Amino acid sequence: MKSGSRLHRVFLTPLLIFLLAGCGAPRIKGHSQEVYRGSGFAINLVNHGGLALLPVIVLEQPSDLKQVGAATIPAAPYTSPTPTSKTDKEEYDRRDNGRDAYRILLSKILMSSMQGRRGTLRLVSPFDALKILNDQELTSHYRAFTRDFPRVGFNQETMQRFGQALNCRYLFISQAVVSETNPEVSLTIVWTFGQRTMMRSIMVAGQIWDTETGKQVWEGSGLGYNRLRAYQSSPLDEELAQQAVDSLLDRLME
Repeated sequence: MKSGSRLHRVFLTPLLIFLLAGCGAPRIKGHSQEVYRGSGFAINLVNHGGLALLPVIVLEQPSDLKQVGAATIPAAPYTSPTPTSKTDKEEYDRRDNGRDAYRILLSKILMSSMQGRRGTLRLVSPFDALKILNDQELTSHYRAFTRDFPRVGFNQETMQRFGQALNCRYLFISQAVVSETNPEVSLTIVWTFGQRTMMRSIMVAGQIWDTETGKQVWEGSGLGYNRLRAYQSSPLDEELAQQAVDSLLDRLME
């Protein structure tokens, strides 16, 4: 009996360690890239004219976004066309409402992280920007902007009206994709446990536009992601979002 008990302990101890190790929160990784930087552009330059952070636009996950780890936002169009029928528009609005939680979360993290890195910058927060635009009776223009910008970019007249209303020369426009995929199903040899790998990621792309010249002066993207295996607890959305924003700002603040 004693030898049998020892044998059970020999096999059960490594298994217990394996399971406990898997139960821990997985490490969140980050990745970033700078897509464009205008000649002579530096983040401190925006302080002269002010920088308004518009609320983050949360996109639907594009069908061709398959590999986590590449911080490339797919080229436009990466959202479905603006719905034309009443039924399609209602469905579009329903999905948009479902993305509000991520929009608020990412907007808060973006503002607090940028203040933490450059406390001297003259910033207008996403929430103040939205309130000002509403007070200036630009609500319909803002809604059209959030719907159409991912597909067709900025209308220069709208850009200038936003800049004047917000009293800022520069606008920071960000877009995010939240994704969750099951790219593979692997089989562990020990005990032949089926182990499914889940990939979760939040990608944030940011652009800075000069409302006086109508030109883009900076663009980059940041990604927070993890591979979630069997028995591992899922990381908080806040943790993934923070990593994505930090990765983005690492590039912007260079």
